[in-house]
Amino acid sequence: MDETISYKLSRFAYDLKLKDVPQEVITRIKLHFLDTLGIMMAAHNLESISPVIKVCKLLGGPPESTIIGHGSKIAAPNAAMANATMAHSLDYDDTHLGSVHQGCVAIPVSVAVGEKVGASGEEVLEAVLVAYEVNARLGLVAPGSFHIRGFHPTPVLGVFGAALAAGKLMGLSIEQLCWALGIAGSMSSGIGQTVKEGIPLKAMHPGIAAHGGVLASLLASEGYKGPVKVFEGEAGFFNAYLWGEKINVNQATLELGNKWETLNTSLKPYPSCHATHSAIDAAITLKKKYGVRLEDLQECICYLSRYGMELTRSDVTTAYGAKFSIKYCVSVALKKGFVGIADFTDEAIKDKCILEAMQKIKVYPDEKYDTYVKERMVFPAKVRVKLKDNSVYEEEVIDHKGTPHNPLTWEDTMTKFVDNIKHTKFYDVKEAIVKRVLNIEKYCINDLTEILSGSFCSTNLK
Repeated sequence: MDETISYKLSRFAYDLKLKDVPQEVITRIKLHFLDTLGIMMAAHNLESISPVIKVCKLLGGPPESTIIGHGSKIAAPNAAMANATMAHSLDYDDTHLGSVHQGCVAIPVSVAVGEKVGASGEEVLEAVLVAYEVNARLGLVAPGSFHIRGFHPTPVLGVFGAALAAGKLMGLSIEQLCWALGIAGSMSSGIGQTVKEGIPLKAMHPGIAAHGGVLASLLASEGYKGPVKVFEGEAGFFNAYLWGEKINVNQATLELGNKWETLNTSLKPYPSCHATHSAIDAAITLKKKYGVRLEDLQECICYLSRYGMELTRSDVTTAYGAKFSIKYCVSVALKKGFVGIADFTDEAIKDKCILEAMQKIKVYPDEKYDTYVKERMVFPAKVRVKLKDNSVYEEEVIDHKGTPHNPLTWEDTMTKFVDNIKHTKFYDVKEAIVKRVLNIEKYCINDLTEILSGSFCSTNLK
């Protein structure tokens, strides 16, 4: 068993201690923690996911873990599902560009299970890091291949990191962690058709992974076994999901504990599909640099990687679908000079000026960008505009804002966090939340979740 992928991943999870993690990684993961919480708080009353929250409450269970913003506790798997759905519902959450959305699974699971078992903040942060590192590496086995085959990598892969994060907090042995991974393999799911149809079911995908991961570890803790060759076995995960694809299974454990993929995880500056971001950056630059106005647009051409095109073909029939439309995102950027949460509402997508501009935009593949996707894990774009006076301007962006090569600053992330919660009940306690996250090693996770519940008296919090 000690040569299997599941054993190596489980050993890593079991052994990981914060004292052995480079300070750079600790600082970065705290930033991602805060960013993810901000998104969850912004989305806690979002109408599009209210059915998920309602059902999680109906499923109920023992009062173990907090539903963020709802002032109630339910069983840990159900709370993890509710909170993970919040974390992905705005499509504003961090992404390891070779594979998966990270924080929307890792953080809700670790917080929910941490609260259930009374974990310290340090223990929760260790669990979060386990999920980030494991999920990223599983995605690197075949970057892009899951999307191409119609799968959504975040739930398909996220359930494994979720199982290890939950199992670590539950105190599982290495053998039990292997069982949890084996069980999680039968819970891995999520298809991309939801994006094609522009419906917000995609938001629930991390919730499915979170729920499945916690459940897998609970089952393993009771002695229920899963296959130890869940990944590389003849009928294992890689053969089942990626048959015929070019894969490198060594990536699943390569430099585990030495190279930190957490540092290769991007924070999002815009609440839309990551593959739209380079084009958004380019459009914003065109507006600022040349004074391009949307009403003066005669024609616009966007060049993307083939993979980027595949991810951004959505029709703008719903507000959620607009997040995956390169034409919509570029039009908004050219009109306003920024793209924010308010641009993805049922009212916003009816803007006549935007809809007219979209008809003038054409999208073509540029094969040279495919190499960047594979080797650099970014989604380059070039945007060329022709105005009514026949003047032509273009901008190319390789490393869009938020990537490891062009990262958001601390100030950028704090601004995003505050903007996300400024219209919520959490705004008045933002300092207390920031303090607890940035100094999480000094707190019990319950010191944070009591605020996140939304049932607080702000005058008593410091």
